[in-house]
Amino acid sequence: MEYLGLHTLRATSTGDTEAVSALFAQFINCTYRSYALEERWLSAWTPLDREAHVREHTHLIELTTELYMNFMADDRLTCASIRRALEEAFLPHIFIRDRALLPCHHTVSP
Repeated sequence: MEYLGLHTLRATSTGDTEAVSALFAQFINCTYRSYALEERWLSAWTPLDREAHVREHTHLIELTTELYMNFMADDRLTCASIRRALEEAFLPHIFIRDRALLPCHHTVSP
């Protein structure tokens, strides 16, 4: 997910809307699968901030839906919105919140 997020971010700088669309679609798919697995792990060990983490996922999924729908109307404007969302919401969540969970992931069986 991290790789796809960074790759999509780089694509937003090229102006290649087809590449951004394809990469963002892959990122969305990966995000949904990742969040489902993460939330399963979270429910297994129930940390104090589990609900906050799940709320972040809900917000990011809503943002994803909004961005993808907007992409159909105005791809250039939405490329900038996708870039901003990746920089301000998705990648910070991955790099900070999800990485903080890594030690816990090793204690729960898949």
